[in-house]
Amino acid sequence: MAKPSQPKILVVVPAYNEERYIGSVILKARQYADEVIVLDDGSTDDTSEIARLAGATVIRHEENRGYGAAIQSLLAEAKKKNPDILVLLDADSQHNPDEIPSLIKPIISGDSDLVVGSRQQQKVKIPPYRRVGLRVLSYFSGILSKEKLFDSESGFRVFSRKAITVLEPRESGMAISAETIADAAEKGLKITEVPISIAYTEDGSTLNPVRHGVGVLTRIMVMISERRPLFFFGLGGSILVVLGLIAGVRTLHIYSIQGSLPPGNALLAVLFLTVGIFSIFTGIVLHTLTSRKR
Repeated sequence: MAKPSQPKILVVVPAYNEERYIGSVILKARQYADEVIVLDDGSTDDTSEIARLAGATVIRHEENRGYGAAIQSLLAEAKKKNPDILVLLDADSQHNPDEIPSLIKPIISGDSDLVVGSRQQQKVKIPPYRRVGLRVLSYFSGILSKEKLFDSESGFRVFSRKAITVLEPRESGMAISAETIADAAEKGLKITEVPISIAYTEDGSTLNPVRHGVGVLTRIMVMISERRPLFFFGLGGSILVVLGLIAGVRTLHIYSIQGSLPPGNALLAVLFLTVGIFSIFTGIVLHTLTSRKR
């Protein structure tokens, strides 16, 4: 009886100024991959040279274009290579390539098309400010995708061949992590979380955590308004209508006692009601338009 063929596994690593860690990440990942590709996103250090010496195929952006742009380039390269399984992990040694086998199992079994490495069991190791940011971003990512994941921002992911073929993210920044999950859910792909370990290094990230978090959250909110306009504008409009009604009741109460309208309360009631109703109708119109496009 012929042995079943082994799946073709491609590991891809976006990297920016990661000369300190990239070599060890590649050497470990090569144990589980047919090929490792590093996307050097405009590094000014020896990231590319070390990656080549470690045995990786290197493609390069001449200037730093952002994490999302790096992922887009790697997905485009994966489409050309046509692997059975695509593994994405960070270059800063936060992820352990030895956990690749556990993450690819749901893909091999056919139980999942997108596997996200979850830091939930390691949350005590996550710095408190990161933990808060992670919960906030995962919450709003869940609103965007309708998928309840603990770690929507994890960069350790595995994609099936189907996922490689159909996913077409457009975000150039870090919000591509949430966008990919939303895109996968919208296209009916099966999404699973698998526990992973995590190791934070002092120089592991060059991004300001507050600026990074606010930037990602802003982009997620924009995507919610685009993909779920009825929810976004309808919820906001409903809140404003309720506030307008409260202000209106208070206005009438004061009028019944004093015999004159309080201008401040009256203006607030009219403003909240007008903007709220307009927002609800905007959500309805945009929802109708986006539904027709799908």
